[in-house]
Amino acid sequence: MGSSDATKNEHLSADIIHLEGGNIEHVEAEHVQLDQGGSRSIIASEVEMNRSSAFSIEGDSVRMVQSGVFAVKGERVEMAGGNALSLIGNYVGMDSSRAGVIIASEANCNNSSSLILLARDVNGSVETALDTRQAALVGLVAGVAIGMVLFVGNLLSRRH
Repeated sequence: MGSSDATKNEHLSADIIHLEGGNIEHVEAEHVQLDQGGSRSIIASEVEMNRSSAFSIEGDSVRMVQSGVFAVKGERVEMAGGNALSLIGNYVGMDSSRAGVIIASEANCNNSSSLILLARDVNGSVETALDTRQAALVGLVAGVAIGMVLFVGNLLSRRH
């Protein structure tokens, strides 16, 4: 197994990558651990971030503590004290965190918030602007409204 400590902006591939400080443009590995570092893109089986940031992460297991990320897609995504624009996973767990969009089979949230939460099962305390039922209702109402506008427009165009 290889291990790498890097501070340059580059592409790294290895079995294990551990970064303390610094930034890496693109990372591919079995296990990635970032501590006060950053990356534009991470693809790994297991990702651990502590006080770090990333633009996109794709992994089986993603754990973030006091970190920020634009988009995460994983089987199991866990975030504590962090911020994300989107979290997509079979399981998403959040503790004292914020996310724009959460899409999950199961969401377990404690003291967290999101704008949009789409999940089959939701456990814990989460503040959300739009949950699964509300999103379905908004979609239904928008569909009916658009259908009516198109119908009326079609009727008016037939008259001319």
